[in-house]
Amino acid sequence: MRPKTVMLGEREADAGRGAHDPSNAKGTGRWPLRLRPGGRLAAVLTLLLLAGALPCACGRERKPARTWDRDPIVPGYSLADIDIGDPFSEVQAAHGDPDEHRREGRYIYAYYERLREGGGLDDPYSWHLVVTLYDQGNGYLDPEDEVGAIEVSPPYAGLTSGGIGMGSTAEEVEGEFGKCLNRSTTLGPEGEELTLYSYPERGVDFLVSSRAGVVTVVVTAYGGLRQLEEGEAGDREGEGVFGPYQGAPIVPGKSAAGINIGDDYAVVKKMYGLPDTSGFTTEGMVFATYTGGHGSWKLNVYFEDRDGNKTLGDYDAVLSICVRAPYSGKTPKGVGIGSTQAQVIREFGKPQRETTLMHQGEQTNILEYNSKGIVFAVSSLSQVVVEIDVNPPSS
Repeated sequence: MRPKTVMLGEREADAGRGAHDPSNAKGTGRWPLRLRPGGRLAAVLTLLLLAGALPCACGRERKPARTWDRDPIVPGYSLADIDIGDPFSEVQAAHGDPDEHRREGRYIYAYYERLREGGGLDDPYSWHLVVTLYDQGNGYLDPEDEVGAIEVSPPYAGLTSGGIGMGSTAEEVEGEFGKCLNRSTTLGPEGEELTLYSYPERGVDFLVSSRAGVVTVVVTAYGGLRQLEEGEAGDREGEGVFGPYQGAPIVPGKSAAGINIGDDYAVVKKMYGLPDTSGFTTEGMVFATYTGGHGSWKLNVYFEDRDGNKTLGDYDAVLSICVRAPYSGKTPKGVGIGSTQAQVIREFGKPQRETTLMHQGEQTNILEYNSKGIVFAVSSLSQVVVEIDVNPPSS
């Protein structure tokens, strides 16, 4: 019988861990992606993973929150005394050093003012302010890193020009910004319904709780968070993960990053060396995770545990290949990391199954083409592909 197909899907994430961190497996048999590029929404949605600390080139004291939390919400331009495009040094001048920060792909997230203990980095109720920055290329949080998105949550008191702010209803949001055509819903950390009203062309998103109205506002540039192209500032260190296979083609149902479905672990090990982490899942698979020694994962490979010893063995067979930036391989018609959802559908047609879920704090669309052996994760915030999984074709 064919081993169970590995797909992106629902899996809980422990506080502070990425949803696709294999150690978070809960036995659901489905494997989500992480992401943002821009998103926790930025937790929502600022745009999975590992919440490892990064070195920070900083050293200033934080100003009291009350000096900024009444600043107007100016879509496409500013929020919380921060302007889109500001260098991180300006964020430091207004807010000091962040309580937490982490790097994910080409983005760095700076977290300010924990609102409740025990919440993860991607809990929309746990942070007052989250700033998404474009990494200028060295993997560190530097004064020159550029602000790409600003996210605030209660008790932020600033309002839009039409009076929208924390606690406003969905009807009030649409009353000022018009009917939202880019809307998605999921369940929040407390079981409430959360709906993201996204207006990328206006440079603003609202996360609306069924219980409390608006609970998160994100301001970006007009058009949304910028997609960083290969060769721009970003995950340059991570390029070493894929080495000569960074541009290897994606063949749905068969291969990605130079790895073929069915290859032995010995083959993968010869290509990529020993993984940064490995382990066993409750679904009976073993996995190898490659980060390049820093930040979140770039390559995850899942194997059939042929000898049943719950550890990687040379003859364990590849079941799924999961890739993220900076991998630059493409499908036969040019879809890869950073492609739009429209480009995915243009090549592969309507998904066999499409779901929306909160993935590492980011609203994510999962597009499953199981009969073709490929699954895409698309950030709802940036509307681009952030992860691709190649699996054996299934019905």
